[in-house]
Amino acid sequence: MKKNKVPTELIFSLPNDLLVNILARVSRLDYPILSLVSKRFSSVLTLPELYQTRSLVGLTENCLYVCLLSSRADRIPSWFKLCRRPILASDTRKSSGYVLATIPIPHSPPLHRSSLVAVGSNIYNIGGSISQSQSSSVSILDCWSHTWLEGPSMQVEREYPSASLLDGKIYVTGGCRLTFHGCGDQTDNVVVDGKLHSCGGYKGVAYNPNDGRWDSLGSEMNLGLKWSSSCVIENVIYYYYHNENIKWYDTKVRSWRTLNGLKTLPRFARYANVRLADYGGKMALFWDKFTGCGNQNRMIWCAIIALERRNNEEIWGNVEWSDAVLPHQVPMDYVFEYVVAVNV
Repeated sequence: MKKNKVPTELIFSLPNDLLVNILARVSRLDYPILSLVSKRFSSVLTLPELYQTRSLVGLTENCLYVCLLSSRADRIPSWFKLCRRPILASDTRKSSGYVLATIPIPHSPPLHRSSLVAVGSNIYNIGGSISQSQSSSVSILDCWSHTWLEGPSMQVEREYPSASLLDGKIYVTGGCRLTFHGCGDQTDNVVVDGKLHSCGGYKGVAYNPNDGRWDSLGSEMNLGLKWSSSCVIENVIYYYYHNENIKWYDTKVRSWRTLNGLKTLPRFARYANVRLADYGGKMALFWDKFTGCGNQNRMIWCAIIALERRNNEEIWGNVEWSDAVLPHQVPMDYVFEYVVAVNV
């Protein structure tokens, strides 16, 4: 049976509101490719109405934002998002089909030693260090328009704070008092089972917003999450630290266990930057890999891992794909700093 093709001229002649309605139903991962079709497509894909339509029809999806920070004094950030990449006829390398696409975001506020937390389609940048001083500032990245907005300042200045979202509110702890290392006092926040778990030192507390109650925690949960990478997926904490396997913890098992099934992943270098994120119930795992003579450059890799709980004591990961996702090497003076999953 012969398929009827829609004339190209008809597509380009559609009014903006109808084109927005169509493109809102296309995966956000394909937008960078669609922006190459024409200048009009590229323009429509930046309209706020497009993202409002996606939200109204319930077609928002997780989008991974990655931030690299320059280690120079200016600390200039570079932003990327994970997208599908165009497959060219000349491509010979086997590829996952995904790439980190550059996002031009002008007038970015300082992100050094701050905490980022996603709230819907926005990323909140909280506290940090400005001109080597603690900051009380809060800035908001609108991921629809990729513009920064100034938020209300905190009542206290914080450096290396920990921020988490719980019941529509952002809870921020730590970072107020300077230690002898020149860093703020450290706490680690995660939200599990509807409670804010905050760990500092060897023990911690759990806050229940329903009754305003604080309960003491034992020391088994705290592994220094602040100095590693961690994320929470379906009330399970996942954690990676230098040269260790990925581990998991929940409040039922109450002990750290190794995530099984990741033998296809490489062994990370001891001082590799590794970041974990919840990607719609799957784990997004990013890491950098040193390349070139004298390890002067790095490549950014990503793996998407499906998680399966086989019993109370075992969780297995299935690596769906793993690939280098940044099309160019990263100079050594850039630090692989943040990965944030945003709903857009």
